[in-house]
Amino acid sequence: MPYKILIVDDEPANLRLLERLFRRDFEVLTAISGLEALELLGQHDMALLITDQRMPGMTGIELLKNTVALRPHMVRIILTGYTDMSALVEAINCGHVYKYVTKPWNNDELRLTVERALEHYETTKSRHEFEQANKRLSLHLQEMTSGVVRAAASALEAKDEYLYGHARRVRGYATAIGRRMRLDVAKLEDISLAAFLHDIGKIGTPESLLMKPAQLTDEERTIVQLHSECGARILGELPEMAEIADAVRYHHEHFDGTGYPLGLKGERIPLASRIILVADAYDVMTNPRPFRNASDHEAAIAQLRSESGKQFDPSVVEAFCGLEALAEIRRCIALGYWGPRPSTNPLPDPRLPLAALVREVKADPLLAASVLRYANANCDAVSGTADIWTACAQIIQEPTRDVEQTTTCDHYVDEGDELLKHSLRCAVAAEQLAERSKVIAPADAYTFGLLHNIGEFLLRALFPEEMENILWLADTMRTEREVAAFGLDHCQIGQWILESCGLPRYLTAAVQAHHDVPRINDRAALLLYVADAIARSKEPEEMAAHDALSANRLAVLGLTRGDLSEIHRQVTAMVEDSHTVCA
Repeated sequence: MPYKILIVDDEPANLRLLERLFRRDFEVLTAISGLEALELLGQHDMALLITDQRMPGMTGIELLKNTVALRPHMVRIILTGYTDMSALVEAINCGHVYKYVTKPWNNDELRLTVERALEHYETTKSRHEFEQANKRLSLHLQEMTSGVVRAAASALEAKDEYLYGHARRVRGYATAIGRRMRLDVAKLEDISLAAFLHDIGKIGTPESLLMKPAQLTDEERTIVQLHSECGARILGELPEMAEIADAVRYHHEHFDGTGYPLGLKGERIPLASRIILVADAYDVMTNPRPFRNASDHEAAIAQLRSESGKQFDPSVVEAFCGLEALAEIRRCIALGYWGPRPSTNPLPDPRLPLAALVREVKADPLLAASVLRYANANCDAVSGTADIWTACAQIIQEPTRDVEQTTTCDHYVDEGDELLKHSLRCAVAAEQLAERSKVIAPADAYTFGLLHNIGEFLLRALFPEEMENILWLADTMRTEREVAAFGLDHCQIGQWILESCGLPRYLTAAVQAHHDVPRINDRAALLLYVADAIARSKEPEEMAAHDALSANRLAVLGLTRGDLSEIHRQVTAMVEDSHTVCA
């Protein structure tokens, strides 16, 4: 098929000459003005544009500039007898003009120029097609990588909810360390991915060893230590994840050479592995397991510093110890400060009638957390209650117990705050979902619906300026920004707060995972995700179009899309009546 070329000149005689010169070899279109030329370019994919410079209304250079966005790969030649040389030079320097030809032109020279221009067009077009093919391939590889990560995350959660939570936290700490060390974006992405997948090899480790309450034998320890090599082999099946695989393989190497699997020393250990080791050690120390009590933040930091230069890279330890946001979050949770309230007293008046006390507590997430912390002070993660009514009854029964005063703040969440409204809607939605699905007790569902975003209350109280720039983002992007800024996201903070309040572990784990719907296996977490989606939706019809909630997902809860729309209508009606919500 012959090339299409467009010739533009306001003089008909010139148009006829040029048309006769090229019509035997090309499909020639003509225009007598810039506006007419733009109309034709909107209808035809031109390979070449030849235009006169001096035309009324729109000069040739102005026309060429206007065609760049419309036909970016088209080659442009300008015919000029005299012109504003500065404008022509600017057009050439900006890439708008392939070549300029002076009038009167020589037919043979012009024909040769056009032939070379079309060769240039073919080269540019081929390069563009190659770049587009590379982009498609790159996108395909990214999708494959994302698929591997999603599958790995799902496998981790199915294997052990602790492993999944541990992977999320280590990723956050490692990313925050990398940012503090001023690593570039590409390196940070690799570290984030490697940190999340660092224990993927434990999928093949027997649970009896992972959960063994006693000290491992030498043989058992050898089996457990195989997880880093196993994880590296899993990831190494994808060529583009070679560096990720290396980071996973060596994340138990020690800075002094005493680690495994190869006994690498110092900077011979990949930086990503050195960062993951510190993040991993901190999380192991600060989270309880059936066979180990948790250390507090200060004790964990002291242990990291004591091993700096031995087990850990000193520069990485220094970067981690400089994460002031993490230290402040941990300190506030230990004090029982979830966010500011108008009152300095963390508990309501125990002289209130029980029904009135329950109404007050069920309308305030921060107050509810304080009440549950008080009621579960002497309980473990199994025997603690999530029932607000039960917790309030205990306050009335034990009104004389000393209650530590919490930190106050000039800013607090008032009744008109959107986060508070959302928490109340989510609480009612979770209760309604629990009544239909029987997944958990409705009273427990109300509580963790009310408290599911309590981590956000704390972040907003401690870091109002940073959160102001994060709150408007979509969930995935917001999680990434929170991790980058604070070392962890509000869901993880929420889990810690609820753990400090003595709530049952299956509820606290659900709060941590409830935004990760593609990877949710736990029914309680899925119920909370659905409740959150209902609370966010403005109209019942939005729930019917919610892409993430497939029929199979809803079947896990024994629900249909029609159930969601009906629950949405009930939530809206109940929240509008504040007395009903708090009853």
